[in-house]
Amino acid sequence: MNLRRPLRELSQEEWESWLAEQRQPAFRAKQIREWLFAKLALAAAEMTNLPPALRAALERDFAVCSVKPLETLADDEGTTKWLLGLGDGETIETVLIRAPDRLTLCISTQVGCPVRCAFCASGRHGLVRDLSAGEIVDQVVFAQRAAGRRLDNIVVMGMGEPLLNLDALLPALDVVCSPEGLGIGARHVTVSTSGIVPGIRRLAGAGRQWNLALSLHGVSDERRARFIPPAHRYPLAEILAACQEYRAATGRMVTLEYALVAGENDSSIDGERLARIARDLHAKVNLIPCNAADSGHRASAAGQVRAFHDILLAHGVQATLRRRKGSEIEAACGQLRARRAAPAKETDE
Repeated sequence: MNLRRPLRELSQEEWESWLAEQRQPAFRAKQIREWLFAKLALAAAEMTNLPPALRAALERDFAVCSVKPLETLADDEGTTKWLLGLGDGETIETVLIRAPDRLTLCISTQVGCPVRCAFCASGRHGLVRDLSAGEIVDQVVFAQRAAGRRLDNIVVMGMGEPLLNLDALLPALDVVCSPEGLGIGARHVTVSTSGIVPGIRRLAGAGRQWNLALSLHGVSDERRARFIPPAHRYPLAEILAACQEYRAATGRMVTLEYALVAGENDSSIDGERLARIARDLHAKVNLIPCNAADSGHRASAAGQVRAFHDILLAHGVQATLRRRKGSEIEAACGQLRARRAAPAKETDE
């Protein structure tokens, strides 16, 4: 299959070279960029101030938008989930979360996931492949166009482990945040990780003001071993040290994401240990009722969730109890794709 390269991942030099090959004047680059990043064009046919031959060449050589909707689900609160098809027939998920004062988009970085956390549907069949920078950017473009207004926040918490695809994610986020790109401020972008230590350090060294979220889910190596297989599980002490480095390098507060699983990580002792970790790291905590899907784990009861939250507050920790949105539309990572995916196309890694 001749997989066309996403148009939005070309560098300025590549633009100039390609236009020269087409014997087009240099000013066409500015026109095309305006269509791509200001007008959010999804097809070359929309670029009405370009000559027909140039539009045809763009469609021939590139994917003007490398994602297309295969299925759309929406709930009564305005959460919208798309199953998006890619040029090679693979699929990913992107979720738009509406609140009264903001629009938040959750994007994917891989088809599948190699980490394979126990209660996450994204990694159930392992990793298929990484997304390219353009495929990451095009999720934002597609969703912003569908929403009809500017996105307020981007969370890199969809399918995949973002820090295992930094070669694509870093340039993609630069395009998303650049004034010449989509112009979404770096402080409105959050990158989530299961705790990939080299990736956290590389992200710290990028010198950007992105936020970091750590999917902790356990307050000791023993607890985390219940949820995260060993292939990509780093010692907790090393993860927390890397998070300290990130905070020192960026000045940004780290968020600890903690999915409460009944009888496994929701005891009062777990709460007190999590409070100590958060205080030492100067981190805030997002408590999430676990969406266990078909994993065999159970979400903590509402009363236990409130009690756990109270422990954190009593210890002076900034803690938010996040509502679980979109459960009726399978909005948790990987659920919609898992229902439709053909396992024969997937590989473990």
